Amino acid sequence: MKSYLVAVLLMLTVAGVTGCGEGFPDEEMHFGIANKTRPYAVIVEPPEAAPGDTVMVTLMAQTPDPDELDITWRVAQDFDRGLYETDGVERNFLALSPPFPITDEDGFLTQSFQWVVPDSALLISSALPEVLDDPVMVVLAEELIGPAAGSPPTKTAVDAWLKELTPQQVAGMNPQEQMATFALADRFACQVRFRASLQSGLMVDVTRNLAIRHTGRLGGLNTNHNAQVYSFGVVAIEKEDATTEDLNNADISQTWYPFIQGTVRVADRVSIPRYERWTYYLVVDFYHEQYTSPFDPELLLSEQGSYRWYYYRQDDPASDHQFFATEDGDDAEMWNLSREARIIPGGAGSIFRIVAAVRDERSEWIMYHAVPGGAVQEGIVEFSP
Repeated sequence: MKSYLVAVLLMLTVAGVTGCGEGFPDEEMHFGIANKTRPYAVIVEPPEAAPGDTVMVTLMAQTPDPDELDITWRVAQDFDRGLYETDGVERNFLALSPPFPITDEDGFLTQSFQWVVPDSALLISSALPEVLDDPVMVVLAEELIGPAAGSPPTKTAVDAWLKELTPQQVAGMNPQEQMATFALADRFACQVRFRASLQSGLMVDVTRNLAIRHTGRLGGLNTNHNAQVYSFGVVAIEKEDATTEDLNNADISQTWYPFIQGTVRVADRVSIPRYERWTYYLVVDFYHEQYTSPFDPELLLSEQGSYRWYYYRQDDPASDHQFFATEDGDDAEMWNLSREARIIPGGAGSIFRIVAAVRDERSEWIMYHAVPGGAVQEGIVEFSP
């Protein structure tokens, strides 16, 4: 069965698929310069769940007037982005009633609530047809479930079979049967979409998807977790117009000012000397989990990362000073920035509140409703004379 499964997987190709979008216009990385609310992340913990599991949803935003902000939530229990994302479905809505958000003195807002994945989530979704038509899932269901799966297999039969499986049963399978079980659990998946509508003069919508499948419940290798940041801080390089290559050059004097080091938060605020001829970079990184290819279960891949940066100038919120720069020192837009982001200090005494939002990418699994994991970290930088 293993060789046949690999052959079927290798025949498939990925065409025209993209990741779940959470981005905002590039100029939105500068909080405080306009009188509007700016959401910058929605984190779902965990980023994938099985029917019956409970997840925690957290909205993060910056707002100039928290008392005038109204937030309404709903979830589309039937969501499918459609073939090539051209004929998407978003329906079967459920209104949500989360507790009031919490806002600090800088207008940074968080709002969290729990949501229980319906036991019927995979049956509700139109992303999975009642009669399965994915060739890999058809082969797997026929081999694993047998005649009880139907001919051709139905999602009702597969849903019932997966729900009855326990992690202990899967652990006791022979390697080939176990591989096939995880391959079916990985693919028998759907998404729901959370949507927050923020009303404060203008209406702003922000969405976040949740992947639903049994992979994590059964202990599968391909279980996705939210990104775990292990490094976050500022590097001061004693060189004018230093590049990212200089960050790894031991011959150039540089000082690391960490907020997080080895996953441990060591500081919430750092004070850094400001020199005209020095170059400064923010750096963030997370553990890139490994997972198997949907086209070859013996091929291990490593997650890719995407990075978004935001800032709020505490000493002068309305300042038009642009904090982020390209490697050449020009004003940067969001798409210019990666895990290393060059920054331009303000004057002595300037204070910047930094937000780093990261997420992992498993582009090979998007056709099977993979949703990125994410993480948000903050730190405050003060530049001293």
